[in-house]
Amino acid sequence: MRTTVGRYGVTGLATAVAALVVTGIGPAAPASADPPGLEIVSATSADTSADKTITASCPTGKVVSGGGGYLAGSAGAKAHVALDRLEPLANGTGFAATMREAGPGSYGDDWMVSAVAACVTQPAGYQVVATTGAAETEYVTASCGTKSVIGMGGRVNSGFGDVVLDQVVPSFDLKSVTVRGVPVQGSTRTGWSVTAFAVCANTPAGLERITTAPSSSNSNSGQSRLLLCPTGKALYSAGADINAGNGQVRLTAVNLVATDRIGVGADEDSDGYGGNWALDAYGICA
Repeated sequence: MRTTVGRYGVTGLATAVAALVVTGIGPAAPASADPPGLEIVSATSADTSADKTITASCPTGKVVSGGGGYLAGSAGAKAHVALDRLEPLANGTGFAATMREAGPGSYGDDWMVSAVAACVTQPAGYQVVATTGAAETEYVTASCGTKSVIGMGGRVNSGFGDVVLDQVVPSFDLKSVTVRGVPVQGSTRTGWSVTAFAVCANTPAGLERITTAPSSSNSNSGQSRLLLCPTGKALYSAGADINAGNGQVRLTAVNLVATDRIGVGADEDSDGYGGNWALDAYGICA
């Protein structure tokens, strides 16, 4: 499948941009000329009640620059599942997403997860860098050195739904990516770790980091954010950050809903969260 249709598409673009939220479901726009060769591909898992991993594979001759994953339909599962892997594969062939059922409580119904990949003509200096932190270290950073970050990702190792992704964010100067894994409410798991991924390249023309305007903290059970590249630019990759979720808010969507458009979403866990929290989207455009 060569276009993305997901939970965080839009039907009324003018309204959605003004509100910086997502209002409906819609197909991806045709691929832009920038970045060179950009193509969005996606894949969706089977509808089951088990934890699952799905990979969106790039066409032959292209490499992955970034991607995402999101709960596909299955609205009743929002409070029960979370992403713990958003990974640009080391050989550049695609982007893998893992979603798991995460406590407290259990969820017996079926649900699906989709992965999405941004695939491009291989840029000069292309490299996927992975850095794994010490056991039970929440924040981990992967650096591109003298190259620039064009893509990002993160993975929780041996978390098994007790530790989930909370943040995948590129630095302001696009030299590194910081990832956070956070234990969920009631978790006593030990021995887990976090891996940060930075997709690096020689700096492409017009490369820039974009982010949503700071969101106001609130106690809504779910929040979503929409982010657009500047006019004339398109996406290399997407990321997100949950602020003050304290392990009771789960990342359920990081989606490239079009070649120039990101949608992210997060939801409180099944017994709710009384505190205020916020959600931000991040993108890298050129």
